[in-house]
Amino acid sequence: MTLQQLMVFLSVCEELNYSRAASHVYMTRQAVRQNIAELEKECRGALFQNSCNHLSLTEKGQLLRDKALPLMEAYRDLQHSMIADIRLEHPIRLGISASTVPDYLPGLQSHLDSFSQLYPNLPVDAIRIENDEAGPALVSKAFEAAIVLDLGSNYPGVQRTELTSHPAAVLVGRTHPLFSRPRISLSDLNQGIFYLPGHGPEFSPLFEAADACGAEIDFTIMPSFYQVLYHINDFGGAALNRYNKGDHYDAIAVRNIPLEGVPPLCSSFLSVEAEPTSPVLLLRDWLIKKIQRKDSVL
Repeated sequence: MTLQQLMVFLSVCEELNYSRAASHVYMTRQAVRQNIAELEKECRGALFQNSCNHLSLTEKGQLLRDKALPLMEAYRDLQHSMIADIRLEHPIRLGISASTVPDYLPGLQSHLDSFSQLYPNLPVDAIRIENDEAGPALVSKAFEAAIVLDLGSNYPGVQRTELTSHPAAVLVGRTHPLFSRPRISLSDLNQGIFYLPGHGPEFSPLFEAADACGAEIDFTIMPSFYQVLYHINDFGGAALNRYNKGDHYDAIAVRNIPLEGVPPLCSSFLSVEAEPTSPVLLLRDWLIKKIQRKDSVL
C-alpha cells in the first residue's frame, strides 16, 4: 500500500467517478483503475461497488477511507512544515491572462489571497498580461507560471495543466443573423468577424478547423470580455466563449450558442516544461483544488 494509492483512493472516494478523480491526480482513468485494483488485491476485497454506473463505497472501502483520511492530513501537515522554511529570492511571478478575469475565473484573486495567507513565505506577484504573451514569457523565464485560455493546445516548451473546461460556444448579440440558431458551425461564420483572446498556438485547433471547412473568418483579438460585449452589441460580430448554464448576462441581449467541431474552451495553468519549482507546483495544486471544487457546483 503506497501513498500514491491512498491519494488515488481518496480522490475516487470524493468524486465517486473515475474520470473526475483521474483529472485531480493527473493520471489517466486507466491508471486510476489500476491503482484501485492493486489496493483491492492487497486488501483482499472490493473497495467500491458499481450499481447502474454509480460508484459507492463498500464496507471495506469505508473502513479504509476512515483510516486513510487522518494519514493524508498528517502528510499534508508534513508538507506544510517542510515548505514553511523556504525563502524565495523573489515572489512567484504569475502571469494572468486578461481574458480569464473577472468573468471566466471570478474567484481567482480570492484563491491567490488564501494561498498567500496559508503560505506567507511564498509570495505571488500576479501580473495581468495578454493571452498571447504567456508562452513567450515563460520560455524567456520572465514568469514562472501563467494562467490562460486555450483549446487544449499548448505553447512549445510549456507544461499545461487544465483548470476548467467547458464546451466551446459562439457569443452573439440579438441582431446577429445566427442569434436564433441552436448550434453553430465554423462554416456559418464564413466572411464574418470572430473575436478571440489571442492568435497564438493555444487556439491552433480553431484555425485548423476553419481551414479544413474552407471558412474565411476575420479572427480579431479582443482580450477583455467586456470589450467583446461592447463590440458585439454595438458593431455586431461574434466571439469565442464557453457554454455554461451557470453564466448569466443580465440586461444584455446576447446568447452563447454551442460551437460544433471545436475542442472545449479551457482555462489552463502553464509552467516551464523542464523543472517547475516546488512552490510553483504547490500553487498549481492549490488553484486546481479551489477552482475545480467551485466549478463542479456550477
